[in-house]
Parts: sequence; C-alpha cells; structure tokens
Amino acid sequence: MNREAKNGLSRRQFLQASSALALGGLLAACQPSGAPAGGQQTGEGEAAAPQSETNVITYWYAWGNLPPALDAIVATEEWQEHVGGAVLDHKGSTSQDALLTAIAGGTPPDAGSNYGYVNLFTRGATIDVKDMVENSTLINSEDMLEAVWNSAFWQGSMIGIPGIECFLWWGLNVNTHAAEEAGLDTTTLPKTWDEVYAWHQAMTKKDSAGNLLQFGLDPYDAMANEPDFVAASYGFTWWNEETGEFNLDNERMAEALNTLGEFIRYVGPDQFAGMRQVEGQGTWGAAYNAGVQTMIIEGYWHPGETQIQKPEIAQYNRATWAPVPADRKDANIMATGLHAVVIFKDAKNPEGAFKLGEFFQTPTALDIIFEQVGWIHAIKSWIATIDKNTYPGLDFYMDAQNQVTEWTIGRRCPIYQFVTTQYTELREQVYRDLMTPSEAAAELQKRALAEWEAQGFSS
Repeated sequence: MNREAKNGLSRRQFLQASSALALGGLLAACQPSGAPAGGQQTGEGEAAAPQSETNVITYWYAWGNLPPALDAIVATEEWQEHVGGAVLDHKGSTSQDALLTAIAGGTPPDAGSNYGYVNLFTRGATIDVKDMVENSTLINSEDMLEAVWNSAFWQGSMIGIPGIECFLWWGLNVNTHAAEEAGLDTTTLPKTWDEVYAWHQAMTKKDSAGNLLQFGLDPYDAMANEPDFVAASYGFTWWNEETGEFNLDNERMAEALNTLGEFIRYVGPDQFAGMRQVEGQGTWGAAYNAGVQTMIIEGYWHPGETQIQKPEIAQYNRATWAPVPADRKDANIMATGLHAVVIFKDAKNPEGAFKLGEFFQTPTALDIIFEQVGWIHAIKSWIATIDKNTYPGLDFYMDAQNQVTEWTIGRRCPIYQFVTTQYTELREQVYRDLMTPSEAAAELQKRALAEWEAQGFSS
C-alpha cells in the first residue's frame, strides 16, 4: 500500500509546480505513448508514438509490483472485448513528483491509483465518478464490503472507482521461526504493547561489538507509520471528519509516542538508523523479508507479497491482531479503505479510464491480481471463493472480518500526508530524547492546524 500515504498533493504544491512550469523550470511528464496489445510500461522521457488518443488508456500508479499482473490482464480476451481493443499504456512506480508535474502542466494520465485520493479530489485534480458508477452494469455496491464502498465518497461525491486491492489493513505479522529460536511460545502471539515489547527484546540480537543483527518490531514501519493506526491503537479519534477538528494533543498520543519510542531506544536510535540504510533493509517490509526484522504491522497483502517475494521467510509468517495498550486488551482494531482508479480532470480518455476501473471488479482481474501480487479487492462474492490458507498468515485476515470490535475507515483527512510527515519527524525527536512526548503531541497539533488553515479548509 505505498501505500498511498506518501503521495498527497497540497494546494501549495500545486501552486509551486504551476509557477515553476510558467517559468520553464519544470518539464511536464512525457506524453502518453502507444503500446502493443497486452499493455506496456513506458519510462519517463521515452518518445511518444503516434496513437489515437481515444484508443489509448493511460494509467499511472505508485506500486512497483503491479505491472506483471496488469500485463496478464490486458492479454485476456475478456479485457480486449471490454475495452474494444483499446491499448492500456500503464506506468508503475510513478512518483508524486512526476504526477504533480503532469497535473500542473495539464497533461495528467487518464487514470491513477495509489495516491492521496481525498487530497487529489479536494484539490480539483480528479472528477466525481458517481454518475458513471450508477450507470455501470459491472459495479455492484451490494457486493462490495460496506466500509470500502463508503470510503469512495467525499461529501456526497464519489472520488474514484474502488478496485485493485481494498481489504483489511492491520495485523501483527510474526516470523515464528525467529520467535521460537528466541525461546518464545508461538502457540499464543502477543496482543498488548507490553507483550510485543517483551518479544521485541527477546528477538533483538547484537554481535560482540554491539552491531545490530536482528530486532523484533519497528513500531513505525509499514501500516504502523500513520496517525490512523496510533490513534486507533490508543483509542482516540485524531481528526473529526464531520467537524474538521484535530485531537492530536492529548495524553494518549503522548503515551503512545513514549511507549512506541521505547522499541527504538532499546535497539539504539543510531544503530536502528544505520540498519535501515543497508540495502535491502529499508522500510515497508524490506527488513522483514531480509529476516532482520521479525515482526511487522501490516495489512492482508503482507502474506501474499511475502510468499511471492521471499517464500523462505513467508513459510514462518503468522498474523494476529495489531497491538493495543493493556487497558484495551479486548479491543480488536482494524482499518480498511479505498484504493481506486481515479479519473483526472484533464484526462483525454475518461471513458477508457472508467472501463479500466470497471474491469477490476471482474473475477478475471481479481484472480490474476491475487495470484500474481497477493492482493484482494473487497468483492464479497469473490472473497468467498478464496482459500484462506493460500498464503501463510492470510487466514487471520480472512477470519478477522467478523471479529473486529473497532473499525477505522482510513486516510480520510485531506491533509493526511502532511500530518503523517510531521508525525514521522516529531516521533524521532521523542525517541532521541530531544523533545518530550507531550511537547511532540502539542507541536503536531499546532502544525496540523496551521496547515489546515493554510490550505483553506478552516474557512
């Protein structure tokens, strides 16, 4: 899920990019180029091949592991029939900066995924697809998980076509081989932060010189990186969608910053930072796949992705509920929310973009993406056909649907990406003892309010 949180676009960024373009300081992203039937990824700077605009669907997305599945999808007869022979010109691992430049220059792709959906829509970069969806014979709201369907709406408008992967976001995944080597009993996995911390200590190893060899949990990696998670874990709402009010400066946030900071302090902040700089040990699951990190807070996609990428690690993967404080030990927290195909305001082929979003609802697309990437889209009739033992650890997420006690629909705040960035900066100040947890919580609230006002949402 890059999961979407790093790619939001602020009003200030739009203005800065537009100004730079006017001065000739930025180049618009390359024009859509033609591709053979079956799809093609195009690199930035490639020469554009002549092609009828209405016969090409351009699609950019931030994921790096989706391209093979898309190539398999567009090779099917069902896809060709659905789009009338149109070419899907798709480009993965496309950054926020590249997308921003294209939007500011008036040359965005037709469709996009894995960006800041609410932010893009509230900035006027993408269109309301509600009427198109209502006229579709393939998109069935009754057959989609309700929370995912609801996450596609913003103040009555529909910001995108749900698809590709939309299921359950949070679980503690554990390398049981590493746990058993550390003498831990894996018949019962930890549930509270205190229990997880004890496992973290047991599975952290250093050599005789004090160099870090292995550690338990980075409490800020992957899905734990975001404010939605820390707030849900500690039982408070950090932003009220109805009123627009922020609640980041509170005792529970300060408690969370201190408790989660202890995981980094135990390893050593500098040693931890050095570990992350080693190739193959970066954030978002890389260190888990390398066998260096032995626990990770991740979504349902983790079991499948790990099996596909590192089966030797995946065979030991087990999942359970994401951790909560001891006084909330009975809370089973879970989040879900939108991944979608959004259609850009300046799209040359909006109809083709919508057909792409429609096709992601079909069993053909769902099967290919699940098999090749490990992802699940929230189509209830199709989910019922999944073997929960396909990937090690997937069974927890499949069973968890009916055991959740507290749901979060994630990434709803229009300045979510900004708040996440500030949260990342301030929590490091805490675990390096440069700022108290209470000071960091107060500063995070202050920065969020200032940005909210700067983007014009307070008026």
